[in-house]
Amino acid sequence: MTGTARPGIPLNGPAVEARADIRGTLASWADLIVEGRTVRLPLRTVPALAAFLRRHLGWLAVHPAAEDAATEIDALVQRSLRIARPRHDRRIPVGPCIATGCRGRLTAVARDPGSALPSAVECDADATHTWPPERWRALYRNLPAVPSGLSARQISSAWRIPAGTVHWLADEHRWRRLRDGRQVFYAQEDVLDTLGRDRLEES
Repeated sequence: MTGTARPGIPLNGPAVEARADIRGTLASWADLIVEGRTVRLPLRTVPALAAFLRRHLGWLAVHPAAEDAATEIDALVQRSLRIARPRHDRRIPVGPCIATGCRGRLTAVARDPGSALPSAVECDADATHTWPPERWRALYRNLPAVPSGLSARQISSAWRIPAGTVHWLADEHRWRRLRDGRQVFYAQEDVLDTLGRDRLEES
């Protein structure tokens, strides 16, 4: 019957690839041992291949390719662990970028120990605007205060546009925000740059 979805178990693509890589790598080194020692090839399963390599580890350790085997298997283990235990970065909004002329927003990205990338405060507009942890204190001292601004209701009334459009414009043009309790105000300068000063009407 065509056009119908077939039930099945959802598969993790990277995990499936990693499993195939593990078996392929172990099998290639098992083949080397079989050729060098004229012993019987084990079953092509990961447990059987791993047990076979352990039994012949002494022979492989003195083989000229021993260093290659260790490097390849170590890389395989590290890659598999990253897939089995994915890291979750924690992201904390900081505020507007302090770089001159930049309209980006800064986010503190706290990464797990052992991550390939260090924790840092990063700008979403320019990748070169990055501050490592040892510079965070100086960064916070230089963060500009967000100027007093306009609420979404004030903007909606003054420019006669729907409130939903105000929020869309704020995201699209990266208006700076100032939160007072639950109330959010948008930097007046940013609003005027987007909507135009000549269109401001008395609300």
